[in-house]
Amino acid sequence: MNTYKVEFVRENLTILAEEGITILQAQRMAQLSPDAPCGGSGKCGKCLVKVREDVEKVPEMKGKSPAEETADTGDEELQEGISWRTVKACQTEVHSDLKVLTLSRENSHKILVKGTKRQVELKPSLKVMDITIPRCSMGESTSDWERLCGAVRETYQDQERKSVKFRPSISLLPKIASLVKKEEGRAQVIVRGRHILDVRKREGRPVLMAAFDIGTTSVAGYLLDAVTGQQLCAVSALNPQTEYGADVIMRANYALERGVQELSMSVRVLIKNMLQDLCRKADKDTEDIYQVSVVGNTCMHHLFLGISPESLVLAPYNPAISQTVVLPAAEFRLGVNPRAELAALPVIAGFVGADTVGCMLAVNMEQEEKMTLMIDIGTNGEIVLGNKYRSIACSTAAGPAFEGAKIACGMRGAEGAVEHVSMEGGRIKCDVIGGGRAAGICGSGLIDLIARLLEAEIIDDSGKLMESPATREVEGKPAYFLYDENESRDGKPVYLSQKDIREVQLAKGAIAAGIYLLAEKMGITVEDIEQVYIAGAFGNYMDPGSACRIGLIPPGLRNRIVPVGNAAGEGAKLALLNEDEFERAERMAANTEFLELASMPEFQDQFVDELTFPEV
Repeated sequence: MNTYKVEFVRENLTILAEEGITILQAQRMAQLSPDAPCGGSGKCGKCLVKVREDVEKVPEMKGKSPAEETADTGDEELQEGISWRTVKACQTEVHSDLKVLTLSRENSHKILVKGTKRQVELKPSLKVMDITIPRCSMGESTSDWERLCGAVRETYQDQERKSVKFRPSISLLPKIASLVKKEEGRAQVIVRGRHILDVRKREGRPVLMAAFDIGTTSVAGYLLDAVTGQQLCAVSALNPQTEYGADVIMRANYALERGVQELSMSVRVLIKNMLQDLCRKADKDTEDIYQVSVVGNTCMHHLFLGISPESLVLAPYNPAISQTVVLPAAEFRLGVNPRAELAALPVIAGFVGADTVGCMLAVNMEQEEKMTLMIDIGTNGEIVLGNKYRSIACSTAAGPAFEGAKIACGMRGAEGAVEHVSMEGGRIKCDVIGGGRAAGICGSGLIDLIARLLEAEIIDDSGKLMESPATREVEGKPAYFLYDENESRDGKPVYLSQKDIREVQLAKGAIAAGIYLLAEKMGITVEDIEQVYIAGAFGNYMDPGSACRIGLIPPGLRNRIVPVGNAAGEGAKLALLNEDEFERAERMAANTEFLELASMPEFQDQFVDELTFPEV
């Protein structure tokens, strides 16, 4: 097999690639995190790169839009008179040495790590205690291990724990003997349940825990002190699995075709790097991390654990496992203490995951008297309706429109994204992340723009884009232009197409239909819902008024909406901070009913009804 040099000019990086692989695969090999929300199927056009025109055998890109043909980065490399060609990285194979200029500049993403705060008693399942291990007296035959266990049991107050039998650990035996000999038995132990995770000198080293919310698009991580309960710091990053597709179905299909290993390792390596970042920020050592918790939707949960998502994409769409999973963290190569444990919180159903359970923990839904609607709006809309007496959950295929995928000028919440849109004096005004020129539109800006155009009657109730001074044609179809080529950041126009409006209608129709059918199943009307919690980054940054104007959320609930931020991450932390919350997570997951919308004949009718925009 021939190999060729692929030089990524902007990154000053050259790799050797086998003949026939795509440029997108070469970018993955180079760990460049390319943007490919369609998973490399050639449909989204987000993976555009420029290649040297004078290199032979580079196929022309078919079906280029005018925006793609004129795409320019303004880099010095393009000002030297050298001819470059814009191609789709996923559709262009390597058949010779190539120079590649990547076009994406989404390097300063706005990822939400903060969530609603609920105070709980500090009562972690991870116990840290100082003990003294007695020496073995002459004439006795008590093992080092049993003397260690006896010293631990003596620190417990309740009788049940005093009788616990710890599982033996051969790897700790040399430490016990050394501590008895050199430290007169004075030691610190870290225990969880029946497991003594470590025994070490009393030298004031911290004992740390880490919690992660593995989202479809982004990952948030938190470092906690197990003794004080203090959050030491937080970090966030894009989920590298976006290179394999914007939504869970694309990634599940990729795993079925090529195995789960590639997807599993990509997110595990990310979390290892994030743990290192957390410890650098807090001036701590990853060796002192003894417990890690993770939440995520069911597909992200399975892929992280290395479980095939086959059961999720084939009827009846059930999870392979739903219970809490506690495993040695060493199996995941996270770079933490070799004796640390990893806990994956339980899932509710095939598409209602541990992130939803985390949200329910964060808002204390099990003890809530009011009829509460909780929505986590992402590529997969997860909805729970209920209170302390009963709760029902469902999942809606909202699609990745609110994450910027399948939208002509869509992008994630990064510098250059239009994040909010208002109408002043009959003219559209855009707020751009970073304050500079616009490069595209993120989810919150998208629903704002549609809401404003509905109010201006530039979009009618059916979703049709009407004629206006800012309406032009793109590829023979109408589009509403916010910025032309000379006004935008990257020399490409920023606009809302008719197809974009239809994508939003599909997404908001699915979520709204789920809300109405949950209320019907609960035996109430939507008006009976007393409070609405909106979780996740999109929900945190969106304007509730715009969400109600387009019918994403029933308009009558406008004044009952409360953004709760990254509630899933908060739930992952609560499970570490209090062992009762850890147990509650399992209980709530088991007791929450699941409504399978796809099996309901009335879902399609309700969905169609919700496609149109509400009349004012």
